[in-house]
Amino acid sequence: MKKAMSNVDVAAMAAELSDRILGGFMGKAYQQSSDKIWLSVASPAEGRLDLLLVAGKRVNITKGQRPASKTPPQFPTMLRSRISGGRIVEILQHDLDRVLEIAVERSGSRHYLVIELFPKGSIILLDENRQILSMLKKMVYRGSKMAAGEKYLYHPGQLDPRVISLEELSGWLASAGQDLVRSIVRGLNMGGTYGEEVCLVAGVDKNKPAADLSPEEIERVHQALREVFLNDTLDPHIVLDNGEPVDVLSRPLKIYEGLEEKRFATFSEAIDAFFVEKEGDEEKKKNPLDRRIEVQQKAIEEFEAQEKAFIAKGELVYQIYGSVEQILRVVADAKAKGFSYNQIWERISGSGLPQAKTILSLDGQGEMRVLLEGEELELHAGLSVPQNAQRYYEKAKEMARKGSGAKEALVITKQLRAGKAAAPKKARPVSFYRRRKPKWYERFRWFFSSDGFMVLGGRDADTNEEIYAKYMERRDLVLHTDAPGAPLTVIKTEGEIVPKSTLEEAAQFAVSYSSVWKGGLVAADCYLIKGDQVSKTPESGEFLKKGAFVIRGERTYFKDTPLGLALGIAEGILVGGPVSAVKPKADPVVVIEPGELNADDLAKKIYRQFSDQVEDRAFLKSVASVDQMVQFLPPGGSRIKENL
Repeated sequence: MKKAMSNVDVAAMAAELSDRILGGFMGKAYQQSSDKIWLSVASPAEGRLDLLLVAGKRVNITKGQRPASKTPPQFPTMLRSRISGGRIVEILQHDLDRVLEIAVERSGSRHYLVIELFPKGSIILLDENRQILSMLKKMVYRGSKMAAGEKYLYHPGQLDPRVISLEELSGWLASAGQDLVRSIVRGLNMGGTYGEEVCLVAGVDKNKPAADLSPEEIERVHQALREVFLNDTLDPHIVLDNGEPVDVLSRPLKIYEGLEEKRFATFSEAIDAFFVEKEGDEEKKKNPLDRRIEVQQKAIEEFEAQEKAFIAKGELVYQIYGSVEQILRVVADAKAKGFSYNQIWERISGSGLPQAKTILSLDGQGEMRVLLEGEELELHAGLSVPQNAQRYYEKAKEMARKGSGAKEALVITKQLRAGKAAAPKKARPVSFYRRRKPKWYERFRWFFSSDGFMVLGGRDADTNEEIYAKYMERRDLVLHTDAPGAPLTVIKTEGEIVPKSTLEEAAQFAVSYSSVWKGGLVAADCYLIKGDQVSKTPESGEFLKKGAFVIRGERTYFKDTPLGLALGIAEGILVGGPVSAVKPKADPVVVIEPGELNADDLAKKIYRQFSDQVEDRAFLKSVASVDQMVQFLPPGGSRIKENL
């Protein structure tokens, strides 16, 4: 049963993608699981397309359901930062191997996205020198360390069946020591299906010892290799046997003659239909506990890999002590002269200093990313070299703790599957109820948009000032209302293009937490500006009170933006914000609108409603108490919106 694309399939897919997306632009990257990456692509001829990459299995344009937007893991974040917005300039197959490469150019530099489709393959992002920047799956194989900063190594090549000479073929078959089909499969870079196809086309018994072939038979095998592997006929289809799919092909094979065929307009459609169906069938057959064990084992592997990676980075900080100290000193000297971190970053990024190539980013809090010894490190400008190294060691300890917890959970699951233990009465371990450390942004109003962008808003004049001074960057987008008493609402763009859906959600957030809510209105206006249009410098003779700002330049208005907010529990915490951003990912969830109840009374009502849906009261109280809910409610009266 076919479990992954063959090298012939990869060649066909490279040709299809070259026709459909070459010259287009890369959009965002999303990670659906430990081995699946979705890429949004702007095709020159077809517009927006989704490209699905499954390590070790397949690559194709898909019409499947893309994963919900959320804050991406490390690998898709790296893809977004390096290739999003770049032009696709080359798509090719490496030799005749199951390796597809996509070259992307952006801002004068080229990156390579390598998709390995052989067993245990990964997806790797390379720089213009073909050094590894990041990998979807970090591992050591081929006798070499495959990690960031290392040169990417291709799989050792086999004889190419497309160009092998008659003399080379004769020599290989004479020395292979196996039957014909096994000899050509083992030495000529092809799978078993195509090995049998070559024997059938050549008219030579596949079980005949390779060394016993006559010169005439070897010549027929040589000709068959060219016919099979140089045939560029395109006829995408799925082969069915008694209604069950057995293979997906870009063109017909003789070995399947007589079987039913289901044809498709493109090879991508055929691949999508075949593998989605197969993956679905496999999922149905799995015992739920088997699925849980698989997830837990992958989580343990990930925790262990992250622990090792953090330790390695901590050690690297010490190994290049002098280089790290020099970078920290440059920023510290500028800070001592009264410059903010944002101002320092503007000067560094726009200068020709050597540090400009080393420092990749510096935010308003002093968090910086640097590239040293081919490795990307996260440092804090206000800490010493040992303190920065210690941060990595602390992260490693946290991964070790999580890994230990995952291992304990795995033991319990295996016992359940073996029938040796009863399910625990409590849905969550006691340690789950410990008060977690709040994230830095939770002291403000906040939410993550449906596209994964962080949006911040002030709670009062003081927090408006703090967001402006510490967290707002020139590249960010800002929303505000003409009416006083509104939060300074900042969309953290991270340099990416912000889609309309996020802008509309941020607009609803801005008007809903403004004084407009108190008036009981159902809609209001707000405007959008860039971060560099916001200033604390008043006009001559004027005075700005705390929490007020001067806006200069053009404004884009969002007229009649509906008021409305949602509160719910998502991923073990209480979240709140625009309805479209919160409702799809929270359970339980309520939607509120301006009404007659004060914040305390409404919070109590929501808590009672949640308690009817959440059996674990201790959990509910720990993450969504009445006091916590009040923090998410807007100023003025509110009520739960009915008939949702």
